[in-house]
Amino acid sequence: MTAPTTGDAADSTTSDATSSGASDSSDSSGANSSDSSGSFVPECHTRLTPEQRLAFTCNLPRVLAECAALPGAPCEDLDADGLTDAWEDLLLAAMRPMRRMDEAEMLLADPAAVTGDVGRVAALADHLRVFVMLGYSIDYGSCGFTGHNGDSERVALDLVPDPEGGPGGALVVGAYTAAHENTASDHGKVFVDAALDQLVYTVDPRTTHPRWVVFPSADKHATYATLAICEAISQIPCLDEDCGPDGVDEPALFDILPPFVNAGEEAAPRVTELSVLGFPGEQAWAAQDFCGGLGGTGCSSPVREKLLVDPF
Repeated sequence: MTAPTTGDAADSTTSDATSSGASDSSDSSGANSSDSSGSFVPECHTRLTPEQRLAFTCNLPRVLAECAALPGAPCEDLDADGLTDAWEDLLLAAMRPMRRMDEAEMLLADPAAVTGDVGRVAALADHLRVFVMLGYSIDYGSCGFTGHNGDSERVALDLVPDPEGGPGGALVVGAYTAAHENTASDHGKVFVDAALDQLVYTVDPRTTHPRWVVFPSADKHATYATLAICEAISQIPCLDEDCGPDGVDEPALFDILPPFVNAGEEAAPRVTELSVLGFPGEQAWAAQDFCGGLGGTGCSSPVREKLLVDPF
């Protein structure tokens, strides 16, 4: 098992995520649309609109038929959903959130802890959906109890095509953060319209482009869009939530952006087994609890539920 890395890993305007490996890509936003050999080179990155909405600019078409018209463009569609696989990977690389951890988060001091993202991009009528399972090898519990192997949290984005961003452009019109999903203390929240103003962004030092930031609660990893939402959940000991690094000299040391894979579609998966992320024995599409690669029972919800259930 590998230790979690803070402030490292994968993102960019290009991606080498495939059905057999995790992405650990780097920025190339200054590239031309073709290299010296004449091959098409994707130019893709996030931006904030004047209304402070997260958007995606990309010269690679998302629609397979449009992509096929560009000589040399990467136009595979292994998951058979009509979207260009390379475009999906680029979108996931750019849109998945940075996790800003609490300073007391136990995984930061646990050399055996593993984090990783499992994504899915889907077309739904005139909208697009991005689902990201935020995986942790262990839930440390609260006040000495409720801990268990594996922790499958998630976020989701609702997007619409954005011609201003090129043939692969997309604009965020909705966001969802899951917190204790499907439990009695479910604090999942959908953000649309003016509520999108609450979302937090940072400049990703790897790419210099905007990156969405979410705030996992200490040790339990319920995901919140803001510190205020997290810390207003409860004042009852052991039920309260703590988020974000307080009173630290270098908050960026508590930012985590783990490797990711694009799981594709259930009927045509691009990734099934998740050992590439450090979760051996875990499956993206199986109806089995997620135990973080550690085995056991009474773990977390199946990954497939995080990729298939639409919160919008």
